[in-house]
Amino acid sequence: MSPAALFPLVFALRGGAAAPVRPVTHVDTREPAVAITFDACATRKGAYGFDREVFETLKREKVPATIFVSGLWVDTHADAMAELTSDPLIEFGDHSYDHPHMTKVTAAQAGEEIERTEAALARYGRHSVAFRPPFGEWNRRVIQIVRGKNLPTVTWDVVSGDPSRRTTTDGMIRAVLAGARPGSIIIFHINGRGWKTHEALPAILSGLRERGLRFVPLSQLMRTGRVPVGPPGEAQQPASAPTTAAVRLDRDPQRVPLPPR
Repeated sequence: MSPAALFPLVFALRGGAAAPVRPVTHVDTREPAVAITFDACATRKGAYGFDREVFETLKREKVPATIFVSGLWVDTHADAMAELTSDPLIEFGDHSYDHPHMTKVTAAQAGEEIERTEAALARYGRHSVAFRPPFGEWNRRVIQIVRGKNLPTVTWDVVSGDPSRRTTTDGMIRAVLAGARPGSIIIFHINGRGWKTHEALPAILSGLRERGLRFVPLSQLMRTGRVPVGPPGEAQQPASAPTTAAVRLDRDPQRVPLPPR
């Protein structure tokens, strides 16, 4: 399904109200399903890599996954992209082009970050199903710009914490299994920044299955339930309303400490 077709399904509110002013963090659903997502980002400071062991685990376990790529990562990892795009269980999200703070760039620059990544994916015959802002940082203007590209803005509700050097394999397993629930969007990294991701992932997948949870692509999860539009009682202001405060969803996945081993 194209982003343009998915967008109304995700953001249409009952009664035809305006679109939400917060990112999608999880989906309200009775289905025992979760979305396994990964960031594959490159920055101006480094292209990073590709965690092949993570990909091999996904293939072996036949787990669908959504990979949020930065366009620069796509452009510098042709071999990895050829493999990923050949796997029907992999879908893609847009994670900007070179991982800037989207709340601090101009509207034109923010739009270009999204468009350049879409162009990079189009060279492989793919498109994004959603946009995930770098660092999880967003404000009303970012949401509006992304909506103008016919993409929902999606973050997460379960943080693996895999980029942290303090991460332990057992700690990551405990954190994900404790936080996951039906409709959860779980974030990992597949660009070599996850210190223990490939070690923890098999046990995480097994543990989630033992709890009766199954894995679906993010796009499917968003179609199966209701996307919350904000905390209870939050005023839904017009999308054009100005805001100056950048909001960091939950906590930066780069900095979340995990329980000690």
